[in-house]
Amino acid sequence: MVKKKGKKGKSSAADEGGEGQSTAEQYVPLDVPDEVDEFVTLDMRLLNWSYLNFRLKTKTTTRLFSIKNEIAKRHGPITNLKICKDHFAEGNELTDDMLTLHDYGIDGGLTHEKEVVCLIYYDFKPTQHDNPLLLATEQY
Repeated sequence: MVKKKGKKGKSSAADEGGEGQSTAEQYVPLDVPDEVDEFVTLDMRLLNWSYLNFRLKTKTTTRLFSIKNEIAKRHGPITNLKICKDHFAEGNELTDDMLTLHDYGIDGGLTHEKEVVCLIYYDFKPTQHDNPLLLATEQY
């Protein structure tokens, strides 16, 4: 085999700009901060009856449908569930189930920080049953 001769002539622009360092030495790693879980305590208040109020600690990345499922789990079959932030008014109603609590402006805190509490009002109608056994009264 014939040996190739070394390059003669001008050096390339990449060699001149490197000032003797390779591209691996010039690489600066991207600093991506770790995702921090923020928690919020939701003070869930039923509109007209304080007996069914409860508190729920959750992440701010929780979607609204999860909160609605938790309410349905506590109260059984319900219809026309309305959830409002801070005050029960049409302008404060949380309607999009796929948005997170953070998207609705509910910010939380870290686990070791002071507890962040957000006031949530909700109202619903119980499911109407037409089953005669469920509608019967006790008579002895």
